[in-house]
Amino acid sequence: MEIELKLQIDPADAPALRAHPLIAKYAVGEPVRQTLFSTYYDTPDLTFLKPRAGLRVRQTDSGWVQTMKDGGGVSGGLHSRNEWEAPVASGAPDLAALRELVGPDSPWHARLADPELESALIPVFSNRFERTAWQLRLPGGQMVELALDLGELERNDVREPISEIELEIKSDSGDAAPLFDFALELQRDIPLRICNESKAQRGYAMLSPQEPPVVKARAVRLDAGMSAEDALAAIAANCLEQIQGNEAGIVRSADPEHVHQMRVGLRRLRSLLKLYRDLASLPPELAQEFAWLGTELGASRDWEVLADSTLADILRASSLHGASEDELPALQLAAQRVAQANRARAAEAVSSVRYARMMLWLAAWIHGRRWQRDAHPEQKAGLGAAVKPFASDVLDGARRRLKKRGRHLAQADAEERHRLRIAAKRMRYATEFLGSLYAQREVRRYVKALSALQDTLGQLNDAAVAQALLRELAQREPAQTLGAGIAAGYLAARSEQELRGLRRQWKRLRHVTAPGR
Repeated sequence: MEIELKLQIDPADAPALRAHPLIAKYAVGEPVRQTLFSTYYDTPDLTFLKPRAGLRVRQTDSGWVQTMKDGGGVSGGLHSRNEWEAPVASGAPDLAALRELVGPDSPWHARLADPELESALIPVFSNRFERTAWQLRLPGGQMVELALDLGELERNDVREPISEIELEIKSDSGDAAPLFDFALELQRDIPLRICNESKAQRGYAMLSPQEPPVVKARAVRLDAGMSAEDALAAIAANCLEQIQGNEAGIVRSADPEHVHQMRVGLRRLRSLLKLYRDLASLPPELAQEFAWLGTELGASRDWEVLADSTLADILRASSLHGASEDELPALQLAAQRVAQANRARAAEAVSSVRYARMMLWLAAWIHGRRWQRDAHPEQKAGLGAAVKPFASDVLDGARRRLKKRGRHLAQADAEERHRLRIAAKRMRYATEFLGSLYAQREVRRYVKALSALQDTLGQLNDAAVAQALLRELAQREPAQTLGAGIAAGYLAARSEQELRGLRRQWKRLRHVTAPGR
């Protein structure tokens, strides 16, 4: 099992890395420099890519080496994969030798025996780079290889730069915490960014370039045998995956869903930390960075919703009712200009060194389980306890808070409905985080009812936010005052209808049994 932390580095910072005093402090021996040329092989129908495997033959200064990687995963730049590697006689794969390496317990053992597989293999892309590798002995005694790779990926006439460092565990210990500790020290002087894509993934992406995907939250799968701490690490990594998965989309795409999904991931992580507030907490400085990112994403999201959703709905409604408010299209254009400016700010934030440091810090907190450093004995005992009793207590507390917030819904004002929305959101996240520990039919029924309530509360909140943004827009551009007033009237009328549905949804939710009851 190969375990490595992968980070992007600007080529201009490579000399600073080579001369960094941390390397001199921990290096065992002199660095090894070599030129590496790799060709990746697959079949025309991508036999290796489909199960997320990769097969390459690499030419080194001492000969040819064949490598296959399979399984594992990546989170916060930490790559964990099964790896089989051995010398070969030439630049072509030797599947018979590879089959012996993987052994009979691997599903690849039978696949690699297929004679048609070897005959169908073709080179699909290649890379060439200069590697400088240092062997490091970190403070705890763990041996780690630091590799600096500078070069390019190649497919036909297309080239993509390679500029990254890898920190790979070479000791028997699989503890990733020292990798993150070392990387954070380096990052004080060199602006490194977490890299979740391997060279193979980037090479395969050259076959069919596409827009960055919108990454939504994956279902959380917990085991009743886990500790509360294991569950915290698993759920936090799930949230981190959603946040990081939308980085490229925010920077390179105009789809507003990327901002929305990164913001959801951040909110899910914040909700998780509230569930664990008695057992684990973020360092205050990292919590402040969370607030900064939330503000940047929130401004972008709120204006995009107003321009592309709320005002678009109002324009459709006005045309259906035969209205002829000429001011509304101009109002929407004005809102879109502000939305575009805020989206540019969000992209700038995600591209910044500040964001890069925050994400490496967060990944270190999760994968290095840094909450243990400040935990007192009672907290450590709670973290080590079984997850199921913890989950039942958490869900029961969230349910009681939700019930309290909705007790006087019929007379509730906007602020009280906002508090109910927050309680409903946290209850939903808690149920989704911990729901795999309970009967799935019960969980699905409850989440469905809770989601309906949350959606209506969200629409009411969007209307309230839109009202405030419309006032701000009218102040910025007085020519939009009439249009803003017309839009505000539509929103007020629609909110009255949604309030009637809200009370029905609350009543329906109260008759659905929550998980853990």
